[in-house]
Amino acid sequence: MKNILLVSLLLSINFFNSCLNKKPIAVKPVSASPVKDSLPKYAKDKVIPGFKFLVDVKKNEATGKLDTTWFANENLPNKRPVVIIYFSPECSHCHHEMKEIIKNIDSLKKAFFVMASYHNLDSIKGFEIKYNTNSYKNMVIGRDTKYFLPVYYDIKFTPFIAVYDAQKNFVKAYDQGANMHELIQLVNTKPTEVILEKKSKKKHTAK
Repeated sequence: MKNILLVSLLLSINFFNSCLNKKPIAVKPVSASPVKDSLPKYAKDKVIPGFKFLVDVKKNEATGKLDTTWFANENLPNKRPVVIIYFSPECSHCHHEMKEIIKNIDSLKKAFFVMASYHNLDSIKGFEIKYNTNSYKNMVIGRDTKYFLPVYYDIKFTPFIAVYDAQKNFVKAYDQGANMHELIQLVNTKPTEVILEKKSKKKHTAK
């Protein structure tokens, strides 16, 4: 009986040692999932996106039905810079930005402003009335019913501003409101001047 126990003990020790001396088995690496593109869509497309905003809803007295007014990218005027602004009627920074735009509207008259919010139309109308935007022919305000802008521009803060030149090509985006002096310069600069400025900067960098 003792001999049997001794043999069993020796076999156990040998098995344990063999386990310790074994090399670890290489695990086949799992193929990495594709890296998500960190660039927002607007930075890749470089052209003004297709959008459609609800501008107004009125009851038709003749039919009793609701008539809706929409503003889409195809309604934009030709050969004018476009400034797209995503705002919130409850955002104090948005109100400040709007006051600055109104104050400098004469210097910004070449641009066409498209302002949109996801808030309900009543709130947007209140914002519109407060700043009397209907009196400016180069400005339209509507509701982004499909929550398009926050997704397309990867918006995290308001006001978000995207500037496009007269050919509807992307120029610059502002994550938390624009510097008014710079915005005035952008909308009054011809596309050819922007190209020349970029080439000039590249030459200076090369040196």
